[in-house]
Amino acid sequence: MSLSVPQSEPSFRLNRTHVAIGLALACVTLFAVSATLNDAGITWDEPLYMRASRTYMSWFGLLKRGMLSGDLRESFSNQAIVAGWMPHPTLELHPPLGKILSGFAFATLRGVWGEIAALRFSNAVLFSLLVAMVFWMIASAYGTVSGFFAALCLMLMPRMFFHAHLANIDITVAAMWFLAMYCFWKYESRRGWPSVVLLGVAYGLMLGTKMNAIVMPMVWGIWVLMFHRNWRTIFRLAVIAVIGVLVFIAMWPWLYHDTGNRLMYYILMAFRFKDRPQFYLGQTLPHVPWHYPFVITLAVVPLVITVMYLLGISQVLRRRSSVGQRRGKAWDEMGWLLLLNALTPLLFAATGLQAAYSGERHFIPAYPYLACLAGVGFGSVLDVLGASCRRFYPRVDTGKVRLIMVGVLVSLLVPPSLSIVRIHPYQLSYYSELVGGLPGATRLGLETTFWCETYRAALPYLDENAQPAASVWAENPFVLRFYQRHGMLRGDLEVVGGDVVSPCTADYVVAQVRQTGFHYTPEIVSIMHEYEPTYTLAREGVSLLHVYRLSH
Repeated sequence: MSLSVPQSEPSFRLNRTHVAIGLALACVTLFAVSATLNDAGITWDEPLYMRASRTYMSWFGLLKRGMLSGDLRESFSNQAIVAGWMPHPTLELHPPLGKILSGFAFATLRGVWGEIAALRFSNAVLFSLLVAMVFWMIASAYGTVSGFFAALCLMLMPRMFFHAHLANIDITVAAMWFLAMYCFWKYESRRGWPSVVLLGVAYGLMLGTKMNAIVMPMVWGIWVLMFHRNWRTIFRLAVIAVIGVLVFIAMWPWLYHDTGNRLMYYILMAFRFKDRPQFYLGQTLPHVPWHYPFVITLAVVPLVITVMYLLGISQVLRRRSSVGQRRGKAWDEMGWLLLLNALTPLLFAATGLQAAYSGERHFIPAYPYLACLAGVGFGSVLDVLGASCRRFYPRVDTGKVRLIMVGVLVSLLVPPSLSIVRIHPYQLSYYSELVGGLPGATRLGLETTFWCETYRAALPYLDENAQPAASVWAENPFVLRFYQRHGMLRGDLEVVGGDVVSPCTADYVVAQVRQTGFHYTPEIVSIMHEYEPTYTLAREGVSLLHVYRLSH
């Protein structure tokens, strides 16, 4: 069978070799991420998510005590639920699944790894499983080699690798989206209600991660209308959606009281950040244009992966497999499911219906599917090269030639691997060869960095050089205060910041090169022009962070 021609039906039973390879890829990924969990600096949202994870665990402790005593009234009271699940209603914007997983990892591992690594570990596991699922899905439909390449593509996307280190929800969203789609592919055609319930639970898990999940039934519906158009399937999708909503509500105790009003509040809050200023192509715009997610994706995905997923897309668009034609199905069903799932997050961000700022975070669910399509493209390249070899060198052992070609083509992933190592742990500043790397992206007017992960590099300098009780300004003071609480920054320093306190009043200014932030505090630009930095963090000749000592 050709490596790039999908099977006529989804493979429900992975063979032992595929299971072993997928688990091996997951283990390698988990080792690589776990070994470097503490390397990444604390990012903008992590203090909030970490605090939420800890309060969730406090509520679960209350629930456990109630179960042991046989009285659950206190744990399920509105007061206890609000204290445990929504103590800061203007800050808690997202459903709880990702934070629950972080909380359980925290409760289990903090004595072994420490608080920060323990809270981050669940996303390392999810990313590792996501790599395995990518392999299993593509290997079952397009062949082992295509699946292996797809999994490597996902593992070696520098920005995805970085996100896997964080106690944020972006990797959780990508993993749950893919899990729900994977279950849909395997069980959509199965008869009986167990498969419907399973899909409903999978969809509920996605709803319990982020509001992006509301578009998933639309993706499934379009695919069903293309390939399995019948009332039975449409009805099943409706039931799956209902089950998903029920699972979502059950997962979030905050919705147990005043459910209707709180659902409405959640929906309204989710759209609060829909329009945010963003530095893009050399200027700060009040909201990003439609092409922002597509340009950013081209800019942050390694060039070899971009070329391969574009080849994969072309294969999906023009393929009419012989198997499909015999069965009256002209198109590649799996390929179209991948393509629809890759396009939907990008198109949803392009419409302006959801937030789309700060790089790739808000359309990151598309990237596992781009890796899958890269695997499809890789298989098509192997087919072309294999056919050419058989045509011009009919006596050559095609098995050995194919093995050599696989090795040569997989070596194309060496550059992204080196990029991860070279720029570590600042992969949020990675830009691909297509835009000339980080220096080229800077010339194009793309944002240098955006999430405070660089602050950690300034801590030794501040500890050693700042005067006692000196004031330190940062765009996000909560990150520096987090470091203080964890003994990583001197406690006598007065941390101020944001757009509440002018940086000009501080003794030291920690300025990450987040050009969007200059819109909120334009004094930073003046400080950069008037003062020489006393400390600078740079990669590839481009500054990521400066520390300034101001004279008053």
